[in-house]
Amino acid sequence: MPDSSVPMESDVQFLTEQFGIPPFKAARLVAGRTEHVEELIEKELRRQQEADPLAGIPTPRPPKDEFISDVEEAMLKPLVGQHNLRGAG
Repeated sequence: MPDSSVPMESDVQFLTEQFGIPPFKAARLVAGRTEHVEELIEKELRRQQEADPLAGIPTPRPPKDEFISDVEEAMLKPLVGQHNLRGAG
């Protein structure tokens, strides 16, 4: 008898990744009320724990200097010493 759990595993993975369905619900949808539900849940949870969502994304290098300015001070407007009295009346 061929092992039918492999297509079921990919179906559970598809439902959890594409639709955000929790593994226990996805396994129940795919396998119904068979004995494969517990096995599918365990395999999907293990796959999710082993998956690295940030694999392949470059990691930023630490800065050479510890201080990094939040703003470019040369671009700031100077403060004017006049009071704005509009609407104060």
